[in-house]
Amino acid sequence: MLLCSLLILLPATAHAAEEVPDPLIGSGLRMLAGLLLVLGLMLLLYALSKRGLRWLPGSREGRIHIRETRPLGGKKALCLVEVQGRELLLGVSSEGINLLCEFDSPQVQSFEQTLQNQNRESLK
Repeated sequence: MLLCSLLILLPATAHAAEEVPDPLIGSGLRMLAGLLLVLGLMLLLYALSKRGLRWLPGSREGRIHIRETRPLGGKKALCLVEVQGRELLLGVSSEGINLLCEFDSPQVQSFEQTLQNQNRESLK
């Protein structure tokens, strides 16, 4: 009797075993696609934040522009800041902010002008 009941249930268990992998594979692929989508969105937001979110309105307005920042380790950094046409080199630390140097207004020269100036200085 036990053998008969096993023989009767055998086709049902074999049929159930064949159907189980298909939904698992489909749901696994959907989960993987969702994970890749979320990771892609996170990378996109990270890239936008590194660019300074320049696409936001009003982000370029104002008279103070941070041109460059160089970390020095710990909580110390050098910042090149332009304020109303003047460039300032600032030392920033947890203790405060110090003016290290003030540069003249930057003069934009072409590559040719720079080479000519270098040649004149070397001939002197």
